[in-house]
Amino acid sequence: MALNLVANFLVGLGYLAIYAWRPPRASQPYRYWMSGLHKGVWISFSLGLGALTLIHFLSGGAWLPTARGEAITRVVPFGKVLFPLAVVPFSFSLASSLLLVYFTLRETGLLRVGNSARLGSLLLVSLISTIALTLLYQRGFVLTALLIVFFFLARLHNWGYIKLALIAVLTLILLTQIRPIAQLIANTLSGKMASTSSSPAEQIPFLQRHFLYSPNFDTADVWPIVLSYVSQNGYTGGSTFLVVPLRFFPPTLRSEYGLLTAVDELNAYYWGSTYWEKSFGFNVTLAQEAYLNFGLAGLFLLLVSGILGAWLDRRLWTLSLLTPVRLYGVFAAFQIGIPTGEVGGILQWGFAYLVIGIFIGVLSSVFVLRISHKGNKDAPSLPHHPR
Repeated sequence: MALNLVANFLVGLGYLAIYAWRPPRASQPYRYWMSGLHKGVWISFSLGLGALTLIHFLSGGAWLPTARGEAITRVVPFGKVLFPLAVVPFSFSLASSLLLVYFTLRETGLLRVGNSARLGSLLLVSLISTIALTLLYQRGFVLTALLIVFFFLARLHNWGYIKLALIAVLTLILLTQIRPIAQLIANTLSGKMASTSSSPAEQIPFLQRHFLYSPNFDTADVWPIVLSYVSQNGYTGGSTFLVVPLRFFPPTLRSEYGLLTAVDELNAYYWGSTYWEKSFGFNVTLAQEAYLNFGLAGLFLLLVSGILGAWLDRRLWTLSLLTPVRLYGVFAAFQIGIPTGEVGGILQWGFAYLVIGIFIGVLSSVFVLRISHKGNKDAPSLPHHPR
């Protein structure tokens, strides 16, 4: 805990150094490309749905949370590709459909002809995207999508700290229920009946069960493993940082060539061969990886983390025009955030959002340009301004 506190202090110091030097000037996101965002929602949703369909048929339904005991990327053929092609577009379609519902209601209201059907379809997209992410056990992607929606709403309405704190509490409570809901849906789809007998763990009070004893917040639990590894094997001297690019490849390949990330190193140390068999284990934060490599001196890397987070924050707060590519960029920025998590995972998911976002943006532009040539007045050069 003391090491975590030192790391958090250094992150805050790096962040505040940039913030105090030049505070960001907020620019309200009043302009948005309505047609492009609509196309982006439907293209993203179709891509996610197509990937999930392939995941289901290629795995024979073994991707469902109650049917697998290994990482989904091992259970599903081509899982390293199909998994991000599902979760990234679904998280985008969840957030962007909710934002479009808000923008439409803000502009024209519910009574305009055709609005009810359009709003209903957008809400259906958000619901199906949420269910899909829930079944994929991806609470983090649901959280990111909701936070992005609240981010823009807070900017538009200048929400204070009390409202934001209330939203944070409600969001945490929501996240505690995603795994039970996923198991319920999976049991329903497979025709299994949920057990009515309560286990000793279920008899523990709600707050203790979900916030103390469930695997929601396991950062502190990893520190003893890091300290134990270092005491037995010494520091790794930066080797895990050098192999971060290999995070894009399967764990079996990294194991074969002995090029292990911090996650590989510590999980293999703690779980043994079980980790390589299941490709599933705990995450390793930047502070833990820095200490694993360089000891206490490595914690000063957290200053850089705070500086990068402040720079991304400044970019987010000056955003003024929303397009599919830029909104995907916002997702990438939220995935990186103040990068204190596992370095390889942060880079992997940030890169995935950017690449898929560019692809979706190009397709959205092509479709909208074709429609505009047929007489549609909503050309890409004319973003909307909410009244």
